[in-house]
Amino acid sequence: MVVTTEQLNTVLSDLEYPPLSEEDAEIIVGQTNDMTDDFEEAVMFLTQLIHESGGFKHRKEHEGKTKKYAPFYGRGYIQLTYEENYQGASMAIFGDERLVKNPKMVSDSVEMSMRVSVWFWEAKVRPAVGPSNHSFNRTTQVINGELEPPGSDKAEGRHALFIKVYNSFCRVANRNRSIPKQDDNNEWCSVL
Repeated sequence: MVVTTEQLNTVLSDLEYPPLSEEDAEIIVGQTNDMTDDFEEAVMFLTQLIHESGGFKHRKEHEGKTKKYAPFYGRGYIQLTYEENYQGASMAIFGDERLVKNPKMVSDSVEMSMRVSVWFWEAKVRPAVGPSNHSFNRTTQVINGELEPPGSDKAEGRHALFIKVYNSFCRVANRNRSIPKQDDNNEWCSVL
């Protein structure tokens, strides 16, 4: 087990978010642990979900219905966006296009919000080698592209959140790990 529900709720508390119900925490942690056995990847993934969903409070993009890409606006904890992503997730999860036919299904439940988030991470983020290269910035680029270019205030804010989440998870998991730090080239390096 990479992370526990107790650890996740402690981290959320450290970030001043309300705790999740035991049921919701079990779904989020269970799917995260099923997806990876790597601590750093799990923390990167959960940081992105925490950021995109406001601490797991939101499963739909604010004012999504008004977006030019509606009805395929951001849904799920990773804010799955665009018809091609809804189609890819639907085919991988169900073998049909039910999420294209009913996009709101993505945000109807914690379970489905996590399933599409895991799908996006495995299908889009991992192949871009962010997690395997310990590059949190690369994971952000895959998720938000030109909306958060490296070095931008938004990207730096997300980076700062990752450091907080990483340090909090290390503390609550009693892990003595090096702390990831961003160098001048926007790459991650470990420092003692």
